[in-house]
Amino acid sequence: MARNKNKNRNANNAGNRGGGRGGRGGRGRGGDSRQPAGTPGVVRRAEKPKRAQARGGRQSKGRKGGAGPLPVEVATQVREDGMFRHQEIVRAHTDAIMSIVMAADCIYTASRDKTLKRWKVGRAAASGGFELTQELEVPLGEVCWCLISAGDWLFCGLGDGTIKGFMKSGQDTVLKGHSKRVGALLQHQHVLLSGSSDGTVGCWQMDAAMQKFSRTHSISEGISGSVTAMSVLNEKLWVGGTSGVAVVDLQSLQVVGQLEPKKTVAGMLQFEGHMIVVYSDGSSCIFDANGIQKMTQQPLPAGPVLCVAGLESGPRVLCGHAKGQMSSITLPMFQLKTHWHVLERCKVQVLACAGHDGIYVLGSENGNLQLWQRDSSVDL
Repeated sequence: MARNKNKNRNANNAGNRGGGRGGRGGRGRGGDSRQPAGTPGVVRRAEKPKRAQARGGRQSKGRKGGAGPLPVEVATQVREDGMFRHQEIVRAHTDAIMSIVMAADCIYTASRDKTLKRWKVGRAAASGGFELTQELEVPLGEVCWCLISAGDWLFCGLGDGTIKGFMKSGQDTVLKGHSKRVGALLQHQHVLLSGSSDGTVGCWQMDAAMQKFSRTHSISEGISGSVTAMSVLNEKLWVGGTSGVAVVDLQSLQVVGQLEPKKTVAGMLQFEGHMIVVYSDGSSCIFDANGIQKMTQQPLPAGPVLCVAGLESGPRVLCGHAKGQMSSITLPMFQLKTHWHVLERCKVQVLACAGHDGIYVLGSENGNLQLWQRDSSVDL
């Protein structure tokens, strides 16, 4: 009897291992556990399956003796939402692209390789589609974490806390006031706002007499953690960071509200008098102008989010994910339309939309740059 019990126990354990020796089919791996979360278009994130192990405890490689990662099918066209890719520039930068900004007549990209590049948008002779051509490269000396085009100026938020500004006329400037990296830049009226990992927001204005920028105010009380995103709604500055969202009154420059949940903000977008806040875990909340939460969504099935952008075609909220996927969310219903792989096991670091013709650009962790467009005729 004892011998039979041991045999049965060993048989059960072998069935659970699945990916070990003799488990070539990977039958022991758990299936997709995603279940509807109750809100249309959004599902719970699946638990990450445990990797199969070979004899001796070492992780097996490939698909022999244990199922390795499945090949990723990278899409260049997503018919159900009218998305298609015009161009991919491999190694547009030699390291991760951290920021992209659309100017009136060109596109700027900044990278962890400490360079700034300017790209001209034109038409490809062969296909007739849009294409990007590099025009200029500028060494920055530091990693650039954010960019903003403000009138004739282009500002770069750098890793050492400085802000470099370049003017079309050839003039340049350096703004010093932060002690850690500048992670967000925003222009409101005639004021340049800078958010930093030192937990402060700086207010900068041009001194007409001196023809230089000076830091006129600094907001620190009530802002905890690093600043990752900023937006203005209803004369309030919304500051997103590693500890959620703080709301600042622009008249008094005092924090008047701190919004739950207290987790890292990946991006914020205004829409019809509301603020859409997407968090790095893939969840999201929608607040009204007074900071009252109106809707909350569970994490997206594609997983953690690194960047967010608003596309006027649709309109759509676009989310770039840590595992190379993109999610498209419809507005105003805020429902997930679809998600797809734009990269093979590589992070989507940054997104930027042109604001017309459904055009957007994404930058990857490996330095690749992609130009996409949404065909709005699919909505008809």
